[in-house]
Amino acid sequence: FFLLHSLGGGTGSGLGTAVLEMLSEEFPGVFRFDIPVFPSATDDVITSPYNTVFALEKITEFADCSCPVENEALMSVCNRILKMGLKTKTTLASAKDSVLCQKARPFDQMNNIVANLLLNLTSSARFSGSLNVDLNDICTNLVPYPRLHFFVSSVTPLYSLLDVDLPPRKLDQMFTDAFSGQQQLVQCDVKRGVQLACALLARGSVGISDMRRNLDRIREDVRFVHWNRDGWKTGLCSVAPVGHPYSLLTLSNTTAFHHTLGQMQSRFLRLYNRKAHVHHFLQVDSMEDCHFVDGLSSLSSLSSEYKAMENTDFSKLTVPRLKVVL
Repeated sequence: FFLLHSLGGGTGSGLGTAVLEMLSEEFPGVFRFDIPVFPSATDDVITSPYNTVFALEKITEFADCSCPVENEALMSVCNRILKMGLKTKTTLASAKDSVLCQKARPFDQMNNIVANLLLNLTSSARFSGSLNVDLNDICTNLVPYPRLHFFVSSVTPLYSLLDVDLPPRKLDQMFTDAFSGQQQLVQCDVKRGVQLACALLARGSVGISDMRRNLDRIREDVRFVHWNRDGWKTGLCSVAPVGHPYSLLTLSNTTAFHHTLGQMQSRFLRLYNRKAHVHHFLQVDSMEDCHFVDGLSSLSSLSSEYKAMENTDFSKLTVPRLKVVL
């Protein structure tokens, strides 16, 4: 099951996680892939920090995999695409059409990015390929612990429907861009974190030798936990995306995600320490103050679990030698 919903509002966070919990109870043997949209720091819903923490508690418990996207990251990507598009559109007619389309569809570019994420993720299930990846394999290989199932995704090339005329990137540059941070849909520094596992899902004219060459080149800059140093999962789909010869989706289960969780915790405490807007929730039947404490505790615990993986000192890990008895 794929579930897409926002976390800032009451409907997306409440109804969305209620459906997720129902699917867990009714279909326990079917993997549940959740794609939540994290609100920005300047979200127009004043109670979004509460809604986000309540929803994350349910996602942590009932989702098998979660691939969050941030509004701020999406806006940053859209602004960069717009600048690139304006440089390539030199004719008056194309520039005029671009302006008209931007006025007509302010959120379509952001939605297209999420759609491309899903298209790349499910391409192996829809098309043939030399190294197709089953969606169940992603949950199995990228989630070493049940609660640590949040992926930082990166899609390259990123484009909207109007930007398919942009010049294609070179193949090796595409792999470099995927780990540069500019293509990420969650704003966190993956290079400073430690990878628990990472999936590379390529589409188009990408061969196994191309994948191996770039893996050998990138692995020098990517740190993995000591018990899973070769935690790569690769997939190759032969059908390229529309308008491009190839594309790449990376899913990183990284400890750097705890920085995003820390920001959510800070926004939550900024309101809860003053008990601001708590009464709106307490008016609902069966809602008590302990739910705020439980939600905050779940968020803090999840962040601590990621930090514990990141703070492991690999240099002090030694394998005891066998003692020979004479």
